Amino acid sequence: MYDELIQELLKSLDENLISAGYPKFPGEGYKAHKIDAKNFHEINKSNSDKRIAFVDGGNTEILGSANFSLNLLRICYVVYKNNQKIMSKKFEILAFIQAINDKGEIHYKASFFGLGNSLGLGDISFSSFDHTLMLGVNRAEIGSVANALRRFAELKIAKLISEGKIADVIVLDGNLQATLTNENKYLNELYESCSKNDVILSALSKTTSLFTDNGNLLSVVLMSVSKYASWYYYPIAEISSSNHKAEMFFVRFHKKSKHAFRFEIFNKQKSEAVDAINCLTSNSVDPIFIGYPYGLVEADRIARVSNQERDSLKTIFLVKLRNKNIEKYLNSANAHEILDKISF
Repeated sequence: MYDELIQELLKSLDENLISAGYPKFPGEGYKAHKIDAKNFHEINKSNSDKRIAFVDGGNTEILGSANFSLNLLRICYVVYKNNQKIMSKKFEILAFIQAINDKGEIHYKASFFGLGNSLGLGDISFSSFDHTLMLGVNRAEIGSVANALRRFAELKIAKLISEGKIADVIVLDGNLQATLTNENKYLNELYESCSKNDVILSALSKTTSLFTDNGNLLSVVLMSVSKYASWYYYPIAEISSSNHKAEMFFVRFHKKSKHAFRFEIFNKQKSEAVDAINCLTSNSVDPIFIGYPYGLVEADRIARVSNQERDSLKTIFLVKLRNKNIEKYLNSANAHEILDKISF
C-alpha cells in the first residue's frame, strides 16, 4: 500500500513539474508571465558597504480565553555592514486584547503596555468578523489579532529605521503585500518614508505557497529549470494591485542552497533590485543556513519568544491574579491543554 502511494505521489509531482506554464496568483491585480529560462539571471556577487537592516518579530500568548488575550510582542532589527553586525535593537510590548461591544457588534480592541521601548501604536480594533482574520465562516479567534499587531509593529520599526537613516537597505521578514485590515496604512507610511530618505525597502519570505497553473510550487519549478548556480528570476508578474506595491523576484543566493526565496522590492525602487540582491547574496554564506541571509537568522533569534519565557511570564501574572476570579475565564479555553498533558 505504501509503495503504491509513494509511486503515485512521485508520478504526480514529476508530471506537474514538466507541464508547468505560468505562475498562478489568487485574486485580481496580477498578470503572470510565462515561465521561461530566459528570465533567469546569474548573480554576480559584489562587495558593498551598504548598511542592511533586517527586521523580524515574534509573539506569544501569555494568558487567554475566548474574550481576552494577553500577548508579548518582541520586534527587533539587526544592522549589518560588510557582513559585520554593527548594531541591533529590541522592542518589547505587552498587548492586551479584549472583546468589546461596539455599536451592537463584537470587536477586539488592543491596548499596549511598553517594556522599555514604546512604538506608539495607539489603540487598534478589529471586528470579530473581520475577513482578514477569520478562518471559514466563524468569528475570528481573539488570539489571531496578535499576529496582525506584530506585523504592524514590524512596519512601524522599519519606518523608524528609515526616518533615522539607520540603514541604506531594509529587509522585512515576509512580503510587501497588505493582507490585513488597515495594513495598507502602515505600509504606505513606510513607502513614503523610504522614498523621502532614499532607503531601499525590500522583503524576503522564509516560505512561499505560490503555485503554478497546474498546481505545482513555483519555487520548486524554478529550482528545477535554472542552469545557473546562483540566480534571480524576473519578471514573474505585472502587479497592479493597490494592496501590493512591489516587484517580485525569486532568488537562489548560493550554489549550495536547497531553497529559492521570494524576494520583493518597493515598486518605485525596482532599479535598485539587483544591487539589493547582490548585498543579500554576500550575507547568505553562513553554513548555519547556507543561502539564507544571516541577518534574518540573527533577527529571528533575537525576536523569538521561547516557551520558557512564556511560562515564566504566565507564572508571574497568575501569581498576581490569584484569588481575582480569573480562573473561570482561563478554563473556558484550556481543555486542549489539559488533554495534551494526559499520557494515554
